[in-house]
Amino acid sequence: MRHAILGAGGVGLAVGAALSRAGHEITLVMREASRARYPGLIAVRSRLRGDHRAAARAVDRLEEPVDVLWVTVKAPALEAALERVAPGAAPDSVVPLLNGLDHPAVLRARFGNRQLVGAIRVEAERTAPGEVTWNSLFAEVSLAPDTPDSPPGTGPVTGPAAPEGPAGARLTLLAEALTDAGIGCVPQQDAATVLWHKLVLLLPLALATTAVDGPLGAVRRDPGTAALLREAAREACAVAAAESVAVDARRLLHTLDTLPGRTDTSLHRDVTAGVRPSELAALTEPVLRRARDHRVPVPAIAELARGAGDRERRAAVVAPHRSTDSKGETS
Repeated sequence: MRHAILGAGGVGLAVGAALSRAGHEITLVMREASRARYPGLIAVRSRLRGDHRAAARAVDRLEEPVDVLWVTVKAPALEAALERVAPGAAPDSVVPLLNGLDHPAVLRARFGNRQLVGAIRVEAERTAPGEVTWNSLFAEVSLAPDTPDSPPGTGPVTGPAAPEGPAGARLTLLAEALTDAGIGCVPQQDAATVLWHKLVLLLPLALATTAVDGPLGAVRRDPGTAALLREAAREACAVAAAESVAVDARRLLHTLDTLPGRTDTSLHRDVTAGVRPSELAALTEPVLRRARDHRVPVPAIAELARGAGDRERRAAVVAPHRSTDSKGETS
C-alpha cells in the first residue's frame, strides 16, 4: 500500500517506520525547513524495539493519489497542514491521529466519507527531522468509520458486528496492514468511542501536568492538584456518558493511579517550550462546550484548565508552532 504521512513528528515517524519495514511505500509530507535536513531515511531509536532505519521519501506537497493519508499534526496546525495536500491527491482513506473532538468535522468537509477516525497509544518523540525516539514497547491504534449520524457504541468491534460496506472493507485492510507492521489495531463501531476513550485519560493528565509544570509524579506530590486530577477524570467520563459513550470510570482511575510518575504530556512540554498555539484549547474547549450543552457540571476540569492557561501565559519563551511530537497516553 502507498501511505502518505502529513506531519512527520513522533507519531508520524513511528507509524511510517513500522509500515515501511513491513514493505509499504511511505511518503513524508514535511515543511521545507525539515525536508532540507531530512537524511532520506527514518531513524528509530529505541531501547525496547532496537535501533533501525526505514526507507521513506519526503515531499513538500502531496501531489499524487495514495491509498492512505495519515494526518498526524497537532490540532492547531491542521488547517495549514492541509494546504500541503493538493486537491488531486485523493487518498482512498484518511486517518487522523489527533487529540480532541472537533477535527473529524474539518477532515469530513475536505475528504467526505473517506475518513477513518483514529487514536493512537504510543510514546514516541521526534528528536530531529526524520529521527524518532520510540520510548514504549507498545503501539496501538483504535479505528472507526466516520459515521457522524450513527449512535455511539460501547466497545470494540468483534465478529459479525464489524463495520460493513466500503468503509468497513477499508478499515479491515488497514487493520491488517498495521498488525503486520507490529502495531496493534482495535476496530471500533463509531468515531465518538475512539475519541472519547482516549480523551478521558489524556485531558486530566494534560491539564494537571501543565498546571503544576511537571510530570505525573509532581501532580501526585501536590494533594490539591492530585484530587482535581481524579475528579476531572470522573467529570470527563460524565460528559462522555452524556454523549452516549460509555467509559469505565473505575478502570480509568485505576490507570491514573498506576501510571509511572515519569509520565508526562506533550501539552506540558509544548507549553514549557513556548510552542504557540498549544493544544490547550483543542483539548478543553470541546469538552467544556459539550458539558454546557448537556448541563454536566465540570468544576475540576474548569479549574485545571485555568491553571494550565495561567502556566501557558507565564511561559517566557515564545516559539513558532512546532511539536514535541509525543502522543498516546502521555500526549
